[in-house]
Amino acid sequence: MAKFVEKFKKASRSKKLLITISIAIPVVLLLSFVSVQFTSRPSFCSTCHYMEPYYQSWATSSHNNVDCVKCHFPPGIAGTIRGKLEGLVQVVNYMASSYIRRKPWAEIDNASCLQSGCHDTRMLKGKVKFKNNVVFDHDSHLGEMRRGKSLRCTSCHSQIVQGDHMVVTETACFLCHFTQSDILEENEFEKLSDCTTCHDWNSIPKDEMANFRYDHTDVVSHEIDCKQCHQNTIIGDGFVPKENCYSCHFNNTRLDKYDDVHLLHSEHIEKNKIECIQCHLRIQHKVQKLTADAELECTTCHTEEHNEQLKLFTGKVYPGVEGIPNAMFEAGLNCASCHLFHEHMIGSGGASVKTANQKSCESCHGEGYSHLLKLWEESADKKLAELKGVISQVEKAVGSAKINNKKEVRSYIDKAKHGMNTLEVGKAIHNMKYAELLIKKSYEYLTNALRVGKINLRIPAYKASKAIPNECMNCHTGIDEITRTFEGMTLSHKTHYVDQNVNCNNCHSNAKRHGEVIVNKQGCNSCHHKNAYDVNCKNCHESAFEIYTGVYLGHDSPDIMFEADVECTGCHLDGKRIVRPKVNSCASCHDDSYVATAKEWQADVFKGLEEVRTIIDKMKLASDFIYTFKFRKIENQVVNVEKYSAGGLHNYEFTMELIEEMKSDLKKSQEVSSVDSN
Repeated sequence: MAKFVEKFKKASRSKKLLITISIAIPVVLLLSFVSVQFTSRPSFCSTCHYMEPYYQSWATSSHNNVDCVKCHFPPGIAGTIRGKLEGLVQVVNYMASSYIRRKPWAEIDNASCLQSGCHDTRMLKGKVKFKNNVVFDHDSHLGEMRRGKSLRCTSCHSQIVQGDHMVVTETACFLCHFTQSDILEENEFEKLSDCTTCHDWNSIPKDEMANFRYDHTDVVSHEIDCKQCHQNTIIGDGFVPKENCYSCHFNNTRLDKYDDVHLLHSEHIEKNKIECIQCHLRIQHKVQKLTADAELECTTCHTEEHNEQLKLFTGKVYPGVEGIPNAMFEAGLNCASCHLFHEHMIGSGGASVKTANQKSCESCHGEGYSHLLKLWEESADKKLAELKGVISQVEKAVGSAKINNKKEVRSYIDKAKHGMNTLEVGKAIHNMKYAELLIKKSYEYLTNALRVGKINLRIPAYKASKAIPNECMNCHTGIDEITRTFEGMTLSHKTHYVDQNVNCNNCHSNAKRHGEVIVNKQGCNSCHHKNAYDVNCKNCHESAFEIYTGVYLGHDSPDIMFEADVECTGCHLDGKRIVRPKVNSCASCHDDSYVATAKEWQADVFKGLEEVRTIIDKMKLASDFIYTFKFRKIENQVVNVEKYSAGGLHNYEFTMELIEEMKSDLKKSQEVSSVDSN
């Protein structure tokens, strides 16, 4: 050794370097090998006291004969190198006391679990039993996309519970099986949440089944649905509060991805192992015992009730139509938000059910909002009645025609009827925008049925409600189907809103009161009478036109001037201006005596109407008076005749005829009432 040292001292610098390297490399390799072997032992992991709980859980687990690195390092030299580098990072974190603020974290690749000699054949072993006879199949979880997302071994096998090493916890199962998602087809969710997906009674021996708290032998043999007895077995919805994101992330770029569900699951489940409950709220799945104070679950007996209403409200996807949820549903409201009032069903002390009415709207939206409910109902009823009529026509035509492909034709008709039934039973007011699409699609199905069957029948083309991009149409869907009376004129929203493209704020304002009518008769005339030679009077003045032409209430007594082809403008046009003429203006065409005659007509009409009113008032004061539909109809006739007959000038003889008819009808009503009272 002394000679070696002496020679080393006398050697040149390059030789010294070469000798040093030749000695250092084996020493470093030896030390590295020893270090790798030593630090790969499970006992080394426990030298950090933060790792003690994990070490103890491993020591008592079924994996206690498998070294930690066998699982925590991916197979192969590359995995070992990566694992060692990550180990160095953990040592640095330990020395820097980082684990005081957070727990150690590691990932296990599927490759580690499925490597040769471990669980490489696990996916081939078929179904196994989990807790409480739950049937589990690895192949369907690792081989298929669950909810459109790939799973890894540690998605289920984890260490959520301190002290249990790599066990399957039910928390992960419940979150995946019972978390509902708006982006999923309903049948996909039902497949995951169906009882028999996990609880396979056929795999349980009868003697074992008999030892349950309740013997389910008869239940299985009679194929009784689990939900007939077990209701409310799911507690929680698995919601992800955005606040949970802040525990890991602070970068707004990442936080902005909160709504990208597929991206989040790809990053947190497929690429990294993040425990589900770090993001999701917990879901419980258990049989809840009934207590005396508990509300009974209606669906225990009343199965599949209100399904159509729910489909409309939530905007469930309908064949060929993209689902549009109700705005109130998207805002987080449910049925009880509108169904506020109790209505007794059986006697005064019987059961009660929550109902919705106009007051429901006004309780949140304020007075006057209830008019929307009436608007929606009128619009929907009209469109549904038209659709029903068209379906009836098509079915009649199909029934009488010789069709080769009748099955295909029938399928289109059934789809149309299904859409109609959804709206009729579910009530279109639960989602007017979506109802509009369903009606439109039903018309398309009926058209296809006629086309495929080569049936010569033309059905009216359905015109969907026009959607002007303004705030009004968010609520006033279907307004274009509604006709109103304004200033004695018939006002069609369709004519103004759809055909003429008149904006809502031309006639309405929200300045003082929501939807207040700000237009007056002069405002209407500024458009309608703009071109006096191109005016169709009966479009607005329908009742006045019917009296002039004598067809009011189904009569046939035209005025003599109408028979002489005198148009409305013959009296109401002054140059280029539409006017309401006075009696004296008659002299411009007739002699002076005609003016006196016209005034006598007016006096006769006003006197006759006053007599009718007197009879009506006397009848109302009678003790046996009953306000019938016919009586109300006569009252309305009095108003219309006074308003639209121009005091008889539009049609004197017919107006007097109407007055005499009203008197006669009232007299008959008095006679009937007198007989009934006797």
